[in-house]
Amino acid sequence: MMNVAKKGYRGEVEVRELLSDLGFDAERSWGSDGRAFGLASDIDIKATRDDLELHVQVKRRKKIASYLEFKNANLVAVRQDRGKWVFIMSEEMFKDVLRDK
Repeated sequence: MMNVAKKGYRGEVEVRELLSDLGFDAERSWGSDGRAFGLASDIDIKATRDDLELHVQVKRRKKIASYLEFKNANLVAVRQDRGKWVFIMSEEMFKDVLRDK
């Protein structure tokens, strides 16, 4: 069984590598604390490419809610009452959208 800290660290490393492969200069914040970048504490990764800067919070879970799973769509949109929309896309769609052309 993987402990939570190692699981989170491994997830952050995987996402940093994915972003690097897409042409971003991606860095993992020291101690998973965005304050190391001068950002909010919940930021795990800062990735930049040209004028685009991504502030990423990584969540790796054993299972996600079934309504967030991709069935026939490649983008899931969800929001709580009176909240802002959150968009979740498949890894393949994410790569297609952010691939350095």
